[in-house]
Amino acid sequence: MLTHTKINQPLLSQSFDIPRLKGNYFLTGLSTRIDDKRQPYFVLQVSDCTSTVNLYCRDLSCINGDLQPQTMTSIEARACDVGKGPYIHLKYAESASIASLKSVVQLPLELSLKPEYLGELVELVHSIENRELYNFVHNVLFLGDTGIRFIQCPASLNYHHNYKGGLLEHSLEVCRSALAKSKPQGIKRDLAIVASLLHDIGKTQTFTSDGKRTDIGYLIDHQDLTLEICAPALGKLAKSYPNYANELRHAWTCASPGARYGFKAKTSLARRLRVSDRESASLDSSALQSLKR
Repeated sequence: MLTHTKINQPLLSQSFDIPRLKGNYFLTGLSTRIDDKRQPYFVLQVSDCTSTVNLYCRDLSCINGDLQPQTMTSIEARACDVGKGPYIHLKYAESASIASLKSVVQLPLELSLKPEYLGELVELVHSIENRELYNFVHNVLFLGDTGIRFIQCPASLNYHHNYKGGLLEHSLEVCRSALAKSKPQGIKRDLAIVASLLHDIGKTQTFTSDGKRTDIGYLIDHQDLTLEICAPALGKLAKSYPNYANELRHAWTCASPGARYGFKAKTSLARRLRVSDRESASLDSSALQSLKR
């Protein structure tokens, strides 16, 4: 079970200020280069929510197994200051399971459309005061590769936020609006953050990051997949706070124009989410239409 703290590993923004860098990071690049003496060396690029850094090594003896970019990698490295200047020397690296992606702080800045979006997501999640709701967000985002897809996928294909990273941008807009409208406090604020950020999480399974529909996206609506993705986390939440779980279920499934669900919005959270969602979508689609004129 995740705890209500940041993951226990250094942030990459601290790479040059600490004696040892060790943890599980997202590998965004792997290349071979040639130095001034025509000798090869290897560069691994890793990223978290704070920075993207290059790790250098002279040979492959420090790399265990076959590393693949766009996967999690377990590394150990240290900062050095020799030659042309400071750099980070890789001591060891091996492939790590996607299950080692456990916290929003591990989401890679390199894959985010704009750095401030990822920073805002991290701040919002870490502002959630209720431990169970904080864990809930992590349990949803880090089910498989959902978290990575969340920061890369579009929010739609032909309507609003229909570009790479649009889903995260739209979700943040909905959250900002939901918090601004009634300025909820305490648990109401926590629920508003969770409901807003995850209301379209099903789109991580219906769209690809390059703006195409997935196989399952041709067969099932993203709203149905939102409940499926959140189901394990909802089950855990319901054991301690059944009312919170029901609030989220209702907010994500209540009736809206064209939706299949029949219950009308009965809570302030559900009503606020519907209004904020509609405003974000319409404002972005209006901007897109203006650009086409």
